[in-house]
Amino acid sequence: MSEEEFRQASREREIAYWRETNRFCGKCGEAMTVHPDPSECAMLCPRCGFTAYPGISPAVIALVVKEGKILLQRNSHYRATHWSLVAGFVDTGESLEDAMRREIREEASIEVKNLRYFGSQPWPFPSAMMVAFTAEYASGELKPDGTEVIESGWFAPDALPPIPTPGSVARRMIDAFLLENAKGRQ
Repeated sequence: MSEEEFRQASREREIAYWRETNRFCGKCGEAMTVHPDPSECAMLCPRCGFTAYPGISPAVIALVVKEGKILLQRNSHYRATHWSLVAGFVDTGESLEDAMRREIREEASIEVKNLRYFGSQPWPFPSAMMVAFTAEYASGELKPDGTEVIESGWFAPDALPPIPTPGSVARRMIDAFLLENAKGRQ
């Protein structure tokens, strides 16, 4: 599906999920109703007046580069056999950048530098916002955590394993890296 179709489908899926998981007021337990103002994406408690808005869980993802190669990994809970980038959820009290560095350290046992914002994407699996970064390898020996990540490796642009499908922010970052690398070889 196109990026716009994905965005619309994601929004509808998220709203349906949010309404299903917020049927009762978190303050008094009364059944919630859809907010009467159609411009408000909210649920309203008719008893106590509490208004609930959809929550979003921030997640981070990074394309890490070392000597012209990118870090890709296979996750233990992927259904597909593709390789992808380091990703994970932001913990309470963490900045996006700190979460990215922590995820890279936890999943790949390396440190990075020059962390830069790339873009973002709604990620309805469920209720997430994927915030993407690029980074450069700084130090450490690559080692998958063995629990969440079962394989990690540095891959040259002309030797990539199966990668995420088009439309995901992970694929957009990989494609941007490949395009930039192709320009550098010309």
